[in-house]
Amino acid sequence: MRSLLASLFLSLPLSLLLLSAAAQTGKPKPAAAPPTRTVAQTLAQIRSASTFYTGLKAARLDSVLNGSPKLQYTVFVPSNEAFQRLRERGLGLASTTGRGLDQHQEELLLRFHIIPGRWPTEALKPGLALHSLNPAFPVKVSAQGARVFVAGTNTAPVELLNAYILCSNGIIHLLDDVLLPFSRQAGPGMK
Repeated sequence: MRSLLASLFLSLPLSLLLLSAAAQTGKPKPAAAPPTRTVAQTLAQIRSASTFYTGLKAARLDSVLNGSPKLQYTVFVPSNEAFQRLRERGLGLASTTGRGLDQHQEELLLRFHIIPGRWPTEALKPGLALHSLNPAFPVKVSAQGARVFVAGTNTAPVELLNAYILCSNGIIHLLDDVLLPFSRQAGPGMK
C-alpha cells in the first residue's frame, strides 16, 4: 500500500510537469464546432419550451427563426410553467389552450420575446433597451450582481435562467416567466 501511495506522489509532479509543458507549446486548442441547428430547430428539441415553440409555429414565426445565419436573433424563451401561470391569469395562448389571447395578441406577445441581433449574456448591460420584433415596446435589461434580468415597460424583471444556448442563427436565453410588453390592470375574470 505504501509503495502505491509513494508511486502516486512521485508520478503526480511528473504529470503536472508534462501538462505544464504541453500547455506551453503554444499549440492552439481545437475550437468548438460552430452550432449547426437554427434557433427554431433547437427550440423544437427543448421540451420545457414546447408551449413557446407551439405558439411560434401557430404565429408562423418559426420560419423567421429558421432562417440564414446572416440574420441573427436572440430569443428570450419562457418555460411551459411560465405559460401555465399566464393561463391562470387569463392570458393563455389561444393556439395552445383554445382560449385566451387572440391570434394577433399572441403574435405580438411572442414577437416581444425575439430580438434582432446576437446578444449573449455578457453583452446584456444594465440600462440597455433592446428593440424586439414588436417594436412598440423595448425589452429593458437590468442586473443584480452577476444576475441578469429583462423586463417590459413597467413590468417585473424576469431573470435569465441560463448563460445561453448558441444556435447557427442566434442565441436562446431561457426564462421562468413570460415577458409582458407592458403592465395591465386586472379586468373581469383576471387575477
